[in-house]
Amino acid sequence: MQRVESKKKVSMYTIFIPKEDGTYIVTNTLSGAIVHIDDKIYIEELSKIMQNCDELIYNKNNNMHKHFYDSGLFVDDDVDEYSMVLYHHERGVVRDNGLRLTLLTTRQCNFRCSYCYEDFRDDFMTDETYENILKYLEKSLKDKLHKSVTISLFGGEPFLEFNKVLNFLKQAKYVCEKYGIPFTSNATTNFALLTKERFMALAEVNCNFYQVTVDGFAKTHDIRRMYRCGSGSFDRIIKNLLDAKQCDYDFKIAIRTNFDGDVANDIEEFYCYLKENFDDSRFSIIPYPVSKMGGKNDDALDVLTRDQSIEVLSVANQIAVKLGINNTIHETYSSPFSGVCYASKHNNHVVDCDGTIMKCTLVLDDDFNKVGCLKNDGNIDIDHKKHCKWTNRDSMLGSKCKSCDILPVCFGKGCPLHVIKGEEHSCDRELLRYNFINRIKSLVI
Repeated sequence: MQRVESKKKVSMYTIFIPKEDGTYIVTNTLSGAIVHIDDKIYIEELSKIMQNCDELIYNKNNNMHKHFYDSGLFVDDDVDEYSMVLYHHERGVVRDNGLRLTLLTTRQCNFRCSYCYEDFRDDFMTDETYENILKYLEKSLKDKLHKSVTISLFGGEPFLEFNKVLNFLKQAKYVCEKYGIPFTSNATTNFALLTKERFMALAEVNCNFYQVTVDGFAKTHDIRRMYRCGSGSFDRIIKNLLDAKQCDYDFKIAIRTNFDGDVANDIEEFYCYLKENFDDSRFSIIPYPVSKMGGKNDDALDVLTRDQSIEVLSVANQIAVKLGINNTIHETYSSPFSGVCYASKHNNHVVDCDGTIMKCTLVLDDDFNKVGCLKNDGNIDIDHKKHCKWTNRDSMLGSKCKSCDILPVCFGKGCPLHVIKGEEHSCDRELLRYNFINRIKSLVI
């Protein structure tokens, strides 16, 4: 019996993106496919497809049609694509058993950044908490509960007690190697304390990714990211970054720039400076608008409007592409489910100094954020009534998500905090879609 070829349709998650040079990018937010159409014949063919998306006449002998089908840009007509998104989210996110722990090694910081939202106090991770984390790793890996372990260092400034942190990472790496489990570590740090010797020591224990904030040149950075004593930090950070560049290790450093109007004014000149001094594939950039996050200085912050932020992000993207600078945001948030918030994942936990288990680093001291605690016997005691509110898939999705073409990337914007607070689901789809398209454009030069 001859098999009947099923009817095909353009996937609801396929997006056609015109470029300024007349070529096109075709991408699919569920499959992750990105296809650049730059040949005149194929552009004409694509034009026909775009004009007849609702009545696709599929030709299996057409190379473009076949490639689009193989890439997930076309799908079988009987596929329920929304159900496929839920299915892949279940497989790739919900059932992921990689353990990711974010450690608040301290609630103190050597900086006093103007826009910081944290309330600082002299709390440091206790020896007991470090020991209980290691006990948990030993027990859970012995029981084969996790296929990988990632430790993220956060604060405050996570390296205020450098030797304690380094010693812990050595022991965590040893436990993972003992059971043949991949171990990696990363840090969100101001980098002021990371001398070349310290950076190399961290590399030896698989701490290989850093996010470091530099808010433009010294004239803007030093009045936004100053030491506790009030002096500027630009020169020290740049020196340490240049020293790190001299190391032969395989690492990644993302230089984040939080921009307001003054920082944005110099963004092109600053990126040229970064290109000149950090023209190295291990370095990348993250442009991000300053926002009011609940800090004590919120009223004094000069934040850009939504439209102004979009414009600056667009300019920053164009500059980065022109200069050939890696853009971490574009690399990270353009693949399926890459925009899903860490707090909504069941194997992602934030560990406070005293062993309290939390989900989100933005609301550290709110009771609803405290979902459990580390026990002395190597177990984690979870309050499932609280935890399920963070991880419940249905609570993340708004009524318009089902028909949205970027749902597979953000999965309902990803962050569950608004739901936890009892707020209505909110989504600036225009902004999210605009940012996504710009990310894809930056990948195809």
